Formats: sequence, structure tokens, C-alpha cells
Amino acid sequence: MIKFGLAFLISVSLMLDIMQAQSSSDAYRVDTFSTGLSPDVELRTSGGTISVIGHNEDEVRIEMYVRRGSSYLDPDDTDLSDFEIVIEQDGNKVTASANREGSGMSFFWGGRNESISFKAYVPHNSIVDGKTSGGSVSGENIYNRLNLSTSGGSVSVHNIQGITDLNTSGGSIEIEDATGEINARTSGGSVTVNGLEGVADLRTSGGSMRLNNISARLNARTSGGSIRADLAAFYDDVTLRTSGGSIRITMPDVDHYDLELRGSRVNTNLRNFSGEMERNRINGRVGDGGPLLSARTSAGTVSIN
Repeated sequence: MIKFGLAFLISVSLMLDIMQAQSSSDAYRVDTFSTGLSPDVELRTSGGTISVIGHNEDEVRIEMYVRRGSSYLDPDDTDLSDFEIVIEQDGNKVTASANREGSGMSFFWGGRNESISFKAYVPHNSIVDGKTSGGSVSGENIYNRLNLSTSGGSVSVHNIQGITDLNTSGGSIEIEDATGEINARTSGGSVTVNGLEGVADLRTSGGSMRLNNISARLNARTSGGSIRADLAAFYDDVTLRTSGGSIRITMPDVDHYDLELRGSRVNTNLRNFSGEMERNRINGRVGDGGPLLSARTSAGTVSIN
């Protein structure tokens, strides 16, 4: 029953995210704070979404949205007396949080079911930490440090640089145009990447991985799906692991690298190779050796184009 309730809440949250796109005119409240070009920004909510957008201004603008069902509310519609809301600045740190007081089970028993979301416009070089337990999180145009996590929704980022940590227990992860150090974890969804440079550690326990235009030291692992990786450049180690699907790799023309491949079958054509080659595994090097391409699956094939 508990698992059903959690799944139902997640489904409702995702459905409402799709039905209603936020615009500034729907905001319940807007607060603007003058800051330096690299402020700390902390965002917390228990039942809504979090969106962070980088801009060129030396200020942080927090837009708070309140929704009941599919409708946005304004101060004339509700007083939010059962929420503790804090939106404030302390030096170069800006905090926005919304916590419901009392039991969260009022949703099932016909009680008030408002959700509070935050959209934050911050300087590009901000240090951002955003967390929600009931909706999606997203970030774009952040060039310093970004930490986003949710227990019940998807995670998406676009045009980010620096150090990025992404976590979700119940949704997919989408990464586009990322540079730097990226760590991403999901327990229940797929991972999709379009454009990545630097260092990346990507993991999912329950979905496939589609990795496009990769130029990074990469560690990608899934327990329950296939992996497709398109390497735009191959200059550092790439490790791919899955327990429940196939692995397919497209890579550039490279003369020197090491190979470690294993699956029910390994399909590739190699030139200037030395080492061990069998139907289900290859270990050795191409040319003089170099960065390691390692791909292993327990229940599928490994193919390299």
C-alpha cells in the first residue's frame, strides 16, 4: 500500500509538471536580492519542482509558485498557514525553502494539497544546491557548482560547467552540453547525454543509457538496461558496465588504445591488434596501447563500430 501511494504521488507530480508550464505571471511571490557574482543559493521544497537558470546579473531572483491541482494560486486564493516558508539573504547566501507542517498524508484524506515550487535566476558562477522530494529539478547556464536531487521526479540540465551532482530515486536523468566533473545517479530511470566533456560517473539501477557526443573520462553503469555510447573523442579511459543488456559503441579512428571487452558475444573489427581474442571476450591492445576501452555485460553482446 505504501509503495502504491508513493508511485501514485510520483505519477501525479509528473503529470502536473507536464500540464502546467510556469510563467512569471503565475508566481505567488517574487523576491530579488543583490549579491556578488558567485553567491551560494539553497533551494528546498517537499512537494514541488525546482528550476535554476543562470544569468549575467549580480542578483538572485526567486519566483515562488503555489499550485493546487492544475491551477496556480495567488495570495488571495490561499494563506499557506500550514507551510513554513523562508526566503531570505544572509550575506552572499540566498535561501528559499518551503516545508509543510503536520502530516503529508492529508493528500489522501481530502485535505489541502497545495504544492510549492521555486524558480531561481542566479549569476552564472553561483554555487547552487536544490532539493525536492516530490517533483522534477532542472538547471541551465550554471558555470560553477550545481547539486540537484529529487526523490520523486526527473532531473535535467543544459549548458553547465564545473562540478555537477545529480540524483533521483524515481526518474530519468537528461544531460546536455556539460563540461567539467559530472556525477549522476538514478535508481529508477534512464540516463540520456547529448554532449559531455571532462570526467563523468553515470549510474542507474533500472534503465538504459544513451550517451551521445562524449569526449570524457567516462564510467557508466546500469543494472537493468542497454548502453549505447557515441565517442566524439577517445583520449582517456572509458568504462561501460551492464548486467541486463547489450553494449554498442561508436568511436573515432584511434591508432593506439587498450581493450577489455566481455559479453555473450563480442563483435568488432580490429587492425594492428595484439592480445587474446575469443568469441565472448577480447583483451589486449591496438597499436602501442593507450587509454582503456572497457565494456562488459552479463546478458548481451558487445559491439564496436
